[in-house]
Amino acid sequence: MGSGSGGFMCAADFSLRGHEVRFYSRTGERFKPVIEKGGIKLIGKMEELPGDFAKISLITTDIKEAISGADLIVNPLPFFGVRNYAKLVAPHIEDGQTLVYFGKGGGAIEYYQVFKEMGVKKEVYLGDTNTLPYGASYMGDNVVRLESRTWEIITTAFPGKNTDKVIQTLKKVYPMYSIRKAQSPLETVLVDYNAITHIPPMLCNAGRIESGDKSFHLFGKDSLTPSVVRLMEKVDRERMALSKALGIRPYTLEEEILHVRWNPHGENYVLPLYEAIHTPFLEMCEGPFKLETRHLLEDVPYGLVTYSSLGDMLNVPTPVVDAEITMAEALLDRDFRSTGRTVERMGIDPSWDLKTLNKYLQEGEI
Repeated sequence: MGSGSGGFMCAADFSLRGHEVRFYSRTGERFKPVIEKGGIKLIGKMEELPGDFAKISLITTDIKEAISGADLIVNPLPFFGVRNYAKLVAPHIEDGQTLVYFGKGGGAIEYYQVFKEMGVKKEVYLGDTNTLPYGASYMGDNVVRLESRTWEIITTAFPGKNTDKVIQTLKKVYPMYSIRKAQSPLETVLVDYNAITHIPPMLCNAGRIESGDKSFHLFGKDSLTPSVVRLMEKVDRERMALSKALGIRPYTLEEEILHVRWNPHGENYVLPLYEAIHTPFLEMCEGPFKLETRHLLEDVPYGLVTYSSLGDMLNVPTPVVDAEITMAEALLDRDFRSTGRTVERMGIDPSWDLKTLNKYLQEGEI
């Protein structure tokens, strides 16, 4: 569900590896060339795939038709669209189905809340991952580019007691991946690569971006300089402090990057962050060429604001995170703190102790 880069990549990947795929979008605008050409053209790193043209069993704007009888429903899209999709799915979800949101942790909580609000009584398994399973870019027409696979994805369910079931189903489409079971449903929220890595180069290169400099690459060496990486590292260490306060064993961003690049065919080792973050597959990604993009519009309110809110609840200082929020608000003239994802918006009472919080996260109620 969803016709962005993640949706195109999932549809192509699953189809080329032998699964029956139905592809759904609310408008279907991007489906026209896919229908005309009979499928999706994949370019880029395709060593693991048998071909480069993926036929799709069904392309539709009818949500009931799309999900009826499906074993696995995946929803890769920016977080600000999750609630709308959950409302579309709720009347048609069936007992026994597994639905996983890809892109940013916490999607399962959002789906759970919407289903509860809409009176859904079906026995379904809701999961999410901390990131997309790929670095991929929609290139226009019917073409998607695979830049790299995210070899390890942290996966949870909400309630957390269903995590094993979600992972069991997800392994059917990603048998070659390392699917890491989250220590808590909040681990996928915290290990948010985009919130940590997108915002420093966006803020520090605002002039280049706003002027439309076509040579700009978010992870280029002239954009992601040592001082910008140092800012990224400060955010990461505040994120780690939040994890520790929740009883979650944290890894540094450098270690997480090692996990992401895990490959059964090669050796890996931890690099300093500046070296780890500079890779050909990241450096090749063009733009963005404006500030009003998901790199700020999604990652600040649904990433940094969540960090800050958890910090307030747990009495963990987040000064660099807070500074980045303030800068993004000033640049875009928006109030991300009032519109973003706080603990309250995840159904969490900030007065809860850790025992009560963990019961809610595992059971869905206290």
